[in-house]
Amino acid sequence: MIPPIDHPIWVQFVTGKKTITSSKATINMLVQNTKMGYERDASPANTKELISRIHKFFTQFESVFPGEIAQITG
Repeated sequence: MIPPIDHPIWVQFVTGKKTITSSKATINMLVQNTKMGYERDASPANTKELISRIHKFFTQFESVFPGEIAQITG
């Protein structure tokens, strides 16, 4: 199950305090893009936007990436 968008894990993910590993290029690009987006602009507004993007992605593809989601929720 995907944590709600206001769960602290998403901030940890965006800021790089929580990482996931994957052999899937899509996930690796998402992680890298999120990391670069936060490094460019760590403002609360941008952080919120990055969280919204990754939350939407994992919600949309929950059944495709169960191992990666388990890393987020575990």
